[in-house]
Amino acid sequence: MTRIKANMITTAPQQHMTLGSIRVTYLPDGSALFNPTFLYPATTLADWQPYRHLLNQDGQILASVGAYSIQTSDHTILVDAGYGPSQIAIEGNALLQGGELLVSLQNAGLTPADIGLVFFTHLHPDHVRGISRQVDGEQGLLFPNARFLVRRPEWLRFANPDESRFGVEDALKLLEPRIELIDEGNELLVPEITVLATPGHETGHASLLISVGEQRAILLGDIFHNNVQVEHPDWASCYDHDPDLAKRTRQYILEELAKPATIGIASHFANAVFGRVTFVQGKYQWQVLQ
Repeated sequence: MTRIKANMITTAPQQHMTLGSIRVTYLPDGSALFNPTFLYPATTLADWQPYRHLLNQDGQILASVGAYSIQTSDHTILVDAGYGPSQIAIEGNALLQGGELLVSLQNAGLTPADIGLVFFTHLHPDHVRGISRQVDGEQGLLFPNARFLVRRPEWLRFANPDESRFGVEDALKLLEPRIELIDEGNELLVPEITVLATPGHETGHASLLISVGEQRAILLGDIFHNNVQVEHPDWASCYDHDPDLAKRTRQYILEELAKPATIGIASHFANAVFGRVTFVQGKYQWQVLQ
């Protein structure tokens, strides 16, 4: 799959960072394109004029789609699993495609069998569909040796018969016998990685806090879909389950990201997914990690 590129906007490449002995690697799986006023329904085209540099030549938002590996001295963790080898379009408004995760794992020196734990920030299609593979005409789990973890409220929301399973039904069936439910504050195998409740985008949405000494990194999930939301945390995404709660979560996380020695790890930002947040002239701003 070719990375989309236009007007200096590209999907984020495979890249990594380290905190102490912990290595975090972004694993591209695909890309998405959005009409900006579709993704952020309360905005107008005029609102986007100052942010033309964040759009491609067709005036669309380009988003990265992927997953993360977190490697410690004893464990290899995958955070989310991408969209998998498929494509979906919402005519005139959105296009989502995936299928690069296996190549990205290989480029990181990993195989699916190396993954000991898969943690889901939430169970939207672009974060969970990539767990499956077809073997002898049947769907099975791509990661044979992994435990699968998600925050308890995120899994339990599907107990509601009115909750949409569109795009995730097959993944949920595969996960049901093996999923483990965890709560905020739980550690992911190692004391340096802690689960944070960051609801709003979904009821059980979670982020991860990685702390090594005075250094911190927050793996954000879908708190932000685009770095324009760093400057405008009040711009709600059309995919936010509870827009008001999502706004409050963004504000809280921005305050955390602006603290010293803190790195943000985004899921969908274009160009680069590792960055820092500063507070300048009354506004938060995203700066790509150099």
